Amino acid sequence: MDDETRTSQLRFLDNSRLESPLVEPLDVCTQTGTKIGTFDGVVVDPVERRVRYLVVDRGRVFHKRCLIPMAAARVDAAHHELRIDVDDTDTNAWERFDPVTFPTFSDEDLVTAMFST
Repeated sequence: MDDETRTSQLRFLDNSRLESPLVEPLDVCTQTGTKIGTFDGVVVDPVERRVRYLVVDRGRVFHKRCLIPMAAARVDAAHHELRIDVDDTDTNAWERFDPVTFPTFSDEDLVTAMFST
């Protein structure tokens, strides 16, 4: 499958549609504990049943969302943090996220994710 086809099947799943503890504002931190932003959602591939990117809002007043390729991650519910396995030096290389680039995850996508082989 070529890159364009693979990208066209990706879907954005906003954090407001996820279950706890990811529904509340959750800080995203690097492996060394440096805060890089707030968790805003995920970009998923329903056919492959995989999260491809985390969407992290790095803005303080205005949205400044970026796509972070999915790496190992762990939710620290006690500290309201999502720790991802990235280096502090990676932060400038992430692609900006534009919500219109990816269709919203739909009920049809859920069926695809559940029953695709």
